[in-house]
Amino acid sequence: MSLIASLYGRLGGDPVARTTKSGKDMTTVQVAVDVTPRDAAAPETLWVGLLAFGVAAQTLQRAQKGQMVAALGRMTRGIYTPVDGEPRESWAMLCDSLVVTTSARPTGGGRAKGQSEPARDPAPPGESEPAPFYDDDIPF
Repeated sequence: MSLIASLYGRLGGDPVARTTKSGKDMTTVQVAVDVTPRDAAAPETLWVGLLAFGVAAQTLQRAQKGQMVAALGRMTRGIYTPVDGEPRESWAMLCDSLVVTTSARPTGGGRAKGQSEPARDPAPPGESEPAPFYDDDIPF
């Protein structure tokens, strides 16, 4: 059984590019995903390791720490025991597809108060809105 998921998060470091023994491009990176419940007092982050091959690996190699990524792929969960003896879990995704996104406002904020909608170019002279389409030949 597989867990297919999509995630949207921020790169926690620069992607690390490698080549497999068979010559395929491979890229790995950690992604911070916000999983904070609506009623939580403090933010909660889930770290997911991304593993990408081929075109997705090449796309990921051009990304930088802090950029947002959207990924779709198969999730796996690992359980490990660190030196402190408390079992922990880790999540990883084998990417099927990946998009590196950019933001005009890295803070995520909207327009400042008093700032208006940007001006739009007027329609070229002689062009107007198309006339509505009315097809009276429809037989019902």
